[in-house]
Amino acid sequence: MRLSARAAIAAMCAMFAMTLTLGCGARTAPRVWDAAPPVPDCITDEDCDDHLYCTGRESCREGRCVPGAPVVCIDGDECTGDDCSEATRTCVHAALSRDADGDGYRAPRDGYRPGAPGACGDDCDDTNRNVHPGATEICNGIDDDCNGVIDDRATFTPTNIDVRVSEPSTAPSGPGGLAWAGERYLSSYWGYTEGTSHVYFSALDRNGMRISTPPQIRITLTPSDAFGAAVAWNGTELGIVWQDRRDGDYEIYFNRLTPYGERLAPDQRVTFARGFSINPSITWTGTEYILAWQDERDTLGSGGYEIYAQRVARDGRQVEDNARITRDPSNSEAPIIVSNARNGLGLVWLDGRGGPMNEPTSSRGIWFAVLSNELQRMSPDLRITRPGESVVAPALTWNRDRWVLAWHDAADASPDHEIWGATRDAGGLEIAAPLRLTNDRGFSRYPTLIPLGDRLMLIWADDRTGPGYEIYARMMTPELTPLTAETRVTMAPRDSVYPVATLGPEGDIGVLYRDQREGRWQVNFTRLQCAIPR
Repeated sequence: MRLSARAAIAAMCAMFAMTLTLGCGARTAPRVWDAAPPVPDCITDEDCDDHLYCTGRESCREGRCVPGAPVVCIDGDECTGDDCSEATRTCVHAALSRDADGDGYRAPRDGYRPGAPGACGDDCDDTNRNVHPGATEICNGIDDDCNGVIDDRATFTPTNIDVRVSEPSTAPSGPGGLAWAGERYLSSYWGYTEGTSHVYFSALDRNGMRISTPPQIRITLTPSDAFGAAVAWNGTELGIVWQDRRDGDYEIYFNRLTPYGERLAPDQRVTFARGFSINPSITWTGTEYILAWQDERDTLGSGGYEIYAQRVARDGRQVEDNARITRDPSNSEAPIIVSNARNGLGLVWLDGRGGPMNEPTSSRGIWFAVLSNELQRMSPDLRITRPGESVVAPALTWNRDRWVLAWHDAADASPDHEIWGATRDAGGLEIAAPLRLTNDRGFSRYPTLIPLGDRLMLIWADDRTGPGYEIYARMMTPELTPLTAETRVTMAPRDSVYPVATLGPEGDIGVLYRDQREGRWQVNFTRLQCAIPR
């Protein structure tokens, strides 16, 4: 068979290559033209296409695929998240903040305050379409127009309504706590039955009339003394804390209640140390309850106390162990703990440390510290009052951008006992040194504070009209300068003392207090009515 020219050449080349390979044991390396040519990765740009829009257009260069330039989706707006969408083959610029309530105003990004630089939103409550910048301010106890002020320009007038909350059969009684739960006030108090003190609960309507069934619900059921009953509302449940002697000496107990006074779990014992654990306080951080109390465990037998605290989850589970806060050999007692709007805690208490050598052992000062929500120190112990003074009844609140403290003078040498106050910034640094808030011929005692943003309400007991104490109120600036005259709230013929207050419906301020008008100590309720001039 006759071969074609191309086939003949190929056969000759093959024979020649075999001769080179087999002949005389050749030791020379193969020549370049003996190797097979490389196989290219691509011939055209289409061979490199990954069919993805966001990775850009791939190309073929000298037989190799070259990646494309990814699509850049930056619009220059810090309030949008920039992304490339394969589904739509376009750039997507999604807003980083939301308008969940549909009022046309966006909430701030996580971790930002409304209206702050980079917040991308200025709605201070994105769950309420009636609350946003520019909204009409009404008496409701909230900041409708998001300017940081609750019920702008509001005045508060005594209603002259006094309602007895505790049953006469439980006298003597004393107030524990008060909260507004959206449709009712929730009050707690202690009172005696057959010689033993117990903790009680009553739900009240907006005027203070009892609406729970039965009207007075007993919370502690053991045959042992229980006192205190401070409360904190978390939006759906009421946290309640008290001191209880069911275990032999006083220990701290905690429970959660529905707005109807139903216990959501068995009473939970918080402390298990020797000695007394007493005078508990409670606050809600937005995610946890924080309890604080004075505890004898470290100085058992000497009568000294230190301040301890405990984190409690929303479901009532204790988070970590009791945390010791103060570490001074002097007595530390009567703590009040408060959460602020920036995820921190303020703690105020009475303390005997740091006085001059000749200071009477009964002298006590106001001390303050800032803690994280995890009970870590954010400041050292800070003395608020001067050495040598003796004070009692500390009060504390967070008012927009500062801590506000109040107390009353208890020194035996004082010609009269007046209310004093001071302010500190978020970190505990002094804004205003202690200054006198009341100035009258009588005694002024037992202050409580209601924050309103650009001002605050001071409420206290005063005997200036004699012969007994009455409840008084006065509006103050954040710097503790008086804005209004001192207003008498109660008109009873005997003592009205220990006010506990909270913001209520339509901007009113509800006040629970101890009253003796019927001859024995009982718990009463009244309120200050809000009005905004138009």
